[in-house]
Amino acid sequence: MREIIRKVQLIGRSTFVVSLPKDWARRMGLKPGAIVSLILEPDGSLRVVPPSLRGPKKPESKLVVADGMSEGAVVRELMSRYLAGYKLLRVELPVEAHRYREIIRRVIASKMIGVEILEDSERNMVLQVLVNVEELPVTAVVQRMGQIAAGMISDSVEGLITGNLEFVDEVAERDDLVDKLYLYLLRQLNASIRGFVNVREIGLRCIEESIEYAVVGKSIERVADHSQKIALNAKSLIESSVDVTELGEELRAMANLAKEVFVSSVRCFLSRDRGKALNLMDEYPPKLIEAERRLLHKASEVPYNARGYMPLRLIADSLRRICDYSMDVLEATIDLALEERCR
Repeated sequence: MREIIRKVQLIGRSTFVVSLPKDWARRMGLKPGAIVSLILEPDGSLRVVPPSLRGPKKPESKLVVADGMSEGAVVRELMSRYLAGYKLLRVELPVEAHRYREIIRRVIASKMIGVEILEDSERNMVLQVLVNVEELPVTAVVQRMGQIAAGMISDSVEGLITGNLEFVDEVAERDDLVDKLYLYLLRQLNASIRGFVNVREIGLRCIEESIEYAVVGKSIERVADHSQKIALNAKSLIESSVDVTELGEELRAMANLAKEVFVSSVRCFLSRDRGKALNLMDEYPPKLIEAERRLLHKASEVPYNARGYMPLRLIADSLRRICDYSMDVLEATIDLALEERCR
């Protein structure tokens, strides 16, 4: 990036004037009397936009699916365009289009939010993202992800203690929704970085905040993943008829602590409460370590075989990792809440 220094001059009594670089003006096709746009950026700087660049960016992309292209390649190509923030995706299909059409429909259903098929002809498909950024800003996405993941933590452990397989299976399925929300969050952040939407339209104060939101989104997604792992290990214990009722108190205590620190970390992030975040980072890790020690000590006193003990050990490890990811959310809160961040 080249920096050009200009002196501010006063014309008349109240008009400040800054001259434009001659080489740039020629390259942009500017002539005397031309109208340029001045855009006030969130950080206080001004952006000069000539008429040749004033037209709105067209968030549209085309994907050509070659014959013989693997399913994985089609999914990756499609998702890369979705995550980049494009509103309209044009897909050109090969002669044998049926298999690829089914792949695309499956990806839309399982990984994308607000995407509809506008056209589905023999060799072409047109996909459009219909959800408006104002309807689902990044703050609302983070809040919803946090609510779902928090419920997964307690419900997975409660399903284990009560031996309810349907309960455990339902918890595991909720991870898919968190994944979809996380991908949508990345899409919103990318769209703002590429200039498809204004940062304030998606709920940010400045573009620099994209980093913290991406970090928090990934941390919540990982918390949901570990909650799913707890559910899967719980299912293994239930199906193996391993009785964990003697560990009920310790399991609930550790799960409640993990959920409590996670919920508090997300709440701190959304409210930008830097002081609370600093206190929580000192308060909860020792509590989780002690709760894990008690759980594993109690489990060692019960005559479990390897099939019973190992899933319990993995459940304790996942609950501890949930605490670790909550610490990442709190660290992002501290960075986000710096007063001079968006000046």
